[in-house]
Amino acid sequence: MDTKKFENQLENILRDAHIAYRRQPSIGGLRPDFIVIGPRGEKIVLEVKMWDPRGGNTARAFRQVQLYKKATGADQALIVMPDLKKNYKRRGVIKLDAVVPTLRKLFKQPENGQPAAPARPLPEPSGQKKSESAAARPHRAPRPASEPAASKRMVFAAMPFAGEYDDTYFIAMSHAAEQVGAECKRVDLKEFSDDIVTEIKRLIQSSTAVIVDLSEAKPNVLYEAGYAHALKKPTVHICSTPLSELPFDVRNWNTIPYNRGQTALLKEPLTRRLKAVMGKKP
Repeated sequence: MDTKKFENQLENILRDAHIAYRRQPSIGGLRPDFIVIGPRGEKIVLEVKMWDPRGGNTARAFRQVQLYKKATGADQALIVMPDLKKNYKRRGVIKLDAVVPTLRKLFKQPENGQPAAPARPLPEPSGQKKSESAAARPHRAPRPASEPAASKRMVFAAMPFAGEYDDTYFIAMSHAAEQVGAECKRVDLKEFSDDIVTEIKRLIQSSTAVIVDLSEAKPNVLYEAGYAHALKKPTVHICSTPLSELPFDVRNWNTIPYNRGQTALLKEPLTRRLKAVMGKKP
């Protein structure tokens, strides 16, 4: 089963269980697969990962649960992996059949209880509040929100695929994107089964700006950086490995150095540089 079909299956389960949700909302500079909205306004990130649970991928999912919570400000995050041999409910990594029971437990509802009244929706990007008359309307059955607006600006992250760089993406890149009114997007090699180069080119073409992590001088990242430069996209370069180890025609680029494990310190300089290349006032 491909990712889209699995996400649709998950959506049907949420709908059948009368659980309020939004699909692919923009929050914290990211666009997770779902935000589930609890009866008291709780926000739960639901993210699908079509990963083989072996080879350290389950441990990476554990880490991403915490990163999603931190980046989005959600009350909890759950990663759904279809091929898990067991559920790790306490660590937020579960199979499809555990989604509804886990959500019911988080919401302190009986698993076979009546559907709760719909929770308040997430704030819209415009920051507008509902009028008092709208707030006073009677509750309706939970329903999904409409699809997100296609006009949302996107910052593409060209970076190594390895899990060691998840912190960079979730903590620094997503923050910088949010500060310029955009969302950050990367391509996950473990989930993409079609022509990944074509998809990367499409995303760079449609991006507002590109953040390039030159760490380890990965060939795919250098290719993406060159493509972004050829399209004259506003581009910011960062690097966690010695700049002297980069190719000679790359090492002199204006690059922000950072240390892995200290990516919180990268947030502000990256935000300032991104605003500068996009022509925004600090």
